[in-house]
Amino acid sequence: MQTQQTITFFGTVSNSATSRTSKTGRKYTAFGVSIICDRNLQAFHYNVVAFGRQGHFAKQLHTGTRIKLVVQAQSQPDNIATLPLLTATFVRPVHPVAPVIS
Repeated sequence: MQTQQTITFFGTVSNSATSRTSKTGRKYTAFGVSIICDRNLQAFHYNVVAFGRQGHFAKQLHTGTRIKLVVQAQSQPDNIATLPLLTATFVRPVHPVAPVIS
């Protein structure tokens, strides 16, 4: 049995979502996300695709939206893309928590 490894990120949408159709006719939503590492504040940028329900939900994402993203990394053997491609299995906005005033 093959297991699918997923990665959970908290990041910021860096490119607004765009709906597209693949060569095989499957609809998906593509967007970019940036994740900042806590240690050295270096930003990592990823291209993300979401299919089905997650793709439908991701259509409303705009640049600057904070999100929680659960993904699977995809290999790109015949693609010359410089950014890694991730396939979203879960996408949700992260709402800021109101500060507690004492």
